[in-house]
Amino acid sequence: MDRHLQETAVSGVFASLAGVVLWPPGGVYWTPVATAVGETITLIIVATAAFGLGAIFAWLTGVSSARFAAGDFAAYTVGMVAIEVAIAPDSPVHLAWYAGLAACLAVGAGVGTVLSSRQW
Repeated sequence: MDRHLQETAVSGVFASLAGVVLWPPGGVYWTPVATAVGETITLIIVATAAFGLGAIFAWLTGVSSARFAAGDFAAYTVGMVAIEVAIAPDSPVHLAWYAGLAACLAVGAGVGTVLSSRQW
């Protein structure tokens, strides 16, 4: 398999898993946290976790930010179609929430790519 295609595929699988772990469809376990600290703080925690996961993944694997973004976008697209088919939500808000999560992963991966290429 071509290295670029492999990086994109692995990034897509990682982004899918990260999305499901951070914000499981239909079973959000962040509700108790939001009750305790508020919704804004909870969203900041989730966004920071996504950023950190993306950065660590790119730093450890050395994946390019462009390949990660492509895999991330593919994971988002497949995930949103799967949610529409499997859950058929009443509101399209999941499109925005998962887009935000994907963006945090991608920005984190961009930072991780820069960090992995630096000579410390």
